[in-house]
Amino acid sequence: MKKQDKIQNDEEIEDRFQRLREINITQEDKKKKDKEIDKIKSLNQRISNFLGSKNDEMKNNEEKKKIGIIIFSLILLVLVSSAYYFLIYEPYQEELSSTKTSKLNELNFYYKGPLITDNEAYTLKKQIENSNSVAELEMIDISRSATKSWKDYQLKSVKINTDQFNRTMAVYSTNETRNVIMDSENATEFINKNDASVLSTISFKKPDTVAVPILVNRLQASGGLLNLGSIIDIYFQNSNGTNQTADLNNSNPVISGSTVLSIIRCEDNGIIEADYSKSEIITIGNLTNPNEKVRSFSTSVEEMLKGAIAGGYNEEETINMLRNYGLKLSDYERQANLGDLESEYILIIEVPQNKTPFILQNMDNLIITIPTEHAPDWMINELSKAYS
Repeated sequence: MKKQDKIQNDEEIEDRFQRLREINITQEDKKKKDKEIDKIKSLNQRISNFLGSKNDEMKNNEEKKKIGIIIFSLILLVLVSSAYYFLIYEPYQEELSSTKTSKLNELNFYYKGPLITDNEAYTLKKQIENSNSVAELEMIDISRSATKSWKDYQLKSVKINTDQFNRTMAVYSTNETRNVIMDSENATEFINKNDASVLSTISFKKPDTVAVPILVNRLQASGGLLNLGSIIDIYFQNSNGTNQTADLNNSNPVISGSTVLSIIRCEDNGIIEADYSKSEIITIGNLTNPNEKVRSFSTSVEEMLKGAIAGGYNEEETINMLRNYGLKLSDYERQANLGDLESEYILIIEVPQNKTPFILQNMDNLIITIPTEHAPDWMINELSKAYS
């Protein structure tokens, strides 16, 4: 029994030692493992530290690259924007602004006076202000619109400003000394033929005219070849001492469409002293027979008129004989190419009332012309012969 107990105790002791050994072995292994683990951890830590520093450096480099790209992009954007603004946008805006200003000036030039509040002018102004390109502005035809507006206005004005003789008077705002008297048909034709550049510078008024007498020489009186009712233009010559020079800066007449109401030629041309003689010699052998026919005529037209009025002559016969004597005399002189160049004429002409002081003060510097449009018969005949 004891022996068995002893064996059993020994086994137990052996087991305990075995366990202790195993425990010791386990602890040693654990220490070894711990050391190995520590070495691995240390290695991992070193690797991590190495790789971590590399990653940080790479991150820093990438961030620097990104920052550099951002800065470069910003600089490039600023340069491109500046170049676009100064080279393209600003010049374009200046051209656009200049074109708008030009169009607005053109609008103000045409739409003025009675058309300053015209609805078409307001519409065109809005189109100009709202245009975003030069091409849009160039498509706005102000002249065409203004021409239509002015034609409508001036045609109405002619109807309102016509006198009892169916005439109207065009007054030019660009030339304060120029007036044109014309019948309403010619005024209508004139309006339809012209555009806004002309129509915007004139206004039509009812003719307010007076009959003014002027004393002129033959040169001033169209060579004395005027007729009663002739439509004439009156020009003004600048006077410089004894020399007279035409005003070349203004080729327009001061009055156009004036009418000659009366013509009186100076009395000297009414004194007639005419002698006509014709001689012939008839010879027969030694006989000579001279023969002379003499005719003479002497009178004074003025005295004949006085005598007729006083009852000394037959008034009707005298008037019929002397009717248009002065005009006929001028026309015969024209046909004979010979005449009295010293003749003077008193003309009574119709002129606008506001031109009367100018006509009277500058009588010596006026030149009267006959427009071909209103040519008398003799002028028409001569022109027909020349160009037929």
